[in-house]
Parts: sequence; C-alpha cells; structure tokens
Amino acid sequence: MTTALERPLVQRALPHQFPLAAAATASPTRVLLADRHHLFRSGLGALLDREEDLAVVAEAVGGEEAVAAAAGVRPAVAVLGLDPEQPDPTAAARRLQHAAPNAAVLLLVPALPRTAQDRRTLVEGAAGVLLKDVQAPALIAAVRELARGGRVYDPRLVLEAVRTGQAGPLSRRELAVLGEIAEGSTVQEAATALSLSPGTVRNYVSAAIAKTGARNRCDAIRIARECGWL
Repeated sequence: MTTALERPLVQRALPHQFPLAAAATASPTRVLLADRHHLFRSGLGALLDREEDLAVVAEAVGGEEAVAAAAGVRPAVAVLGLDPEQPDPTAAARRLQHAAPNAAVLLLVPALPRTAQDRRTLVEGAAGVLLKDVQAPALIAAVRELARGGRVYDPRLVLEAVRTGQAGPLSRRELAVLGEIAEGSTVQEAATALSLSPGTVRNYVSAAIAKTGARNRCDAIRIARECGWL
C-alpha cells in the first residue's frame, strides 16, 4: 500500500485543458505546492484552487520533488512547507530558484527560528516566509503578491529586518496610502489626496497587508509605525 510519503508527484490539469471549460479572460497564476504531509498539502491545494486567478499545477511530497517538477510545470509561485528537523530550510528554495528562475518561493514554516542569524537566512532565502498556521485570506493574498513580484514576511521577521538595518518591504506609494489611512482618511479621500483611483488605493492597501503579514489595514499601519516607516 502506498503511503502519503510515497505518493508520486501530482500534476494538475488546468482549466484550458478541458474542452468544455469556459475560456478565462486571463491565465491563472501557476502554483506548485510541496509538503511531506499529504493532508496539509491537499487542503492547501483545495484552498488555492477555489480562487479563479490561481491554479495549482503540481504537488510534490517535498523539496527534492518540487525542484524536479519546477522546470516542467513552470510555476509563478512555489509554496514549500518546511519541517522543524530540516538542517538547511532554504536549501530547497535555492535549488528550486535555480531550476525555475522566474518562480517566487514562499516558505511555510512551523515556527520562526530562535536566532537572529537563522531568521535573516530565511528572509534572504525566499521571496516570502509565513508560519504554517497563517490565516487562509493572508496566505492567498501572499501568493498573489509574490506573483506580482512582491515580497511577504511574517511581521516578526519584518521587525528583525529593521533591527538589522535591512530595508522595509513597502513601496513609497504603499506607505503614502497607509499614511493617509492612518490619519483617518477614507479610501475616496486618500485617492483624491494622492491623485489615484479608489481601486488603486485599495490595491496598495491590500499589498501592504500582504507584505507585512498583517491581519487588516489597521494592523498593517501598526506594524509600519513600529518599524519606523510611518
């Protein structure tokens, strides 16, 4: 009997591969998932597949299978689940980025490293790092942000980066929008003040929430203030 750890790589069929499927207005973001726990991996895949703009194109038991699959499925984002006993948590991320240079790697870790050096290694080794118990909306937002070329980290890693002199992840526009919201402006008022559309303001707020790992816009403002960005 095949165990969960022995399950082969699963490649998913995309909607356009089914002749009766409706044509999409834009190609969905291709996502590769890797985690040695089948239940966690399949649940994450089901979560992401519910989003019209995301498509899980492959699943792998672990980092080695993910590296082998990356060149073939060409993911835009690779989500790698890590285990506490892994001696070098970013090794698979580095190999995957070598195999698929255009893929952004999101590491899901069971806990943050205890030492500052290990935390810096995580930040430097992947475009995103979140805890495995991250809330579903934040995880989905993080995948989308990485697909746009952004970076997303757990707030505690962001604070560590500030203490060690690394630049913050927020753009000038994102900080400007957060600044307006922090002063009590509505989305419409912030849009007028910054000569932006309300939709663009909402996009900047969403990006700031994803990049800081915040729960909502108020939490993103709090994190930005604690980091000295606002």
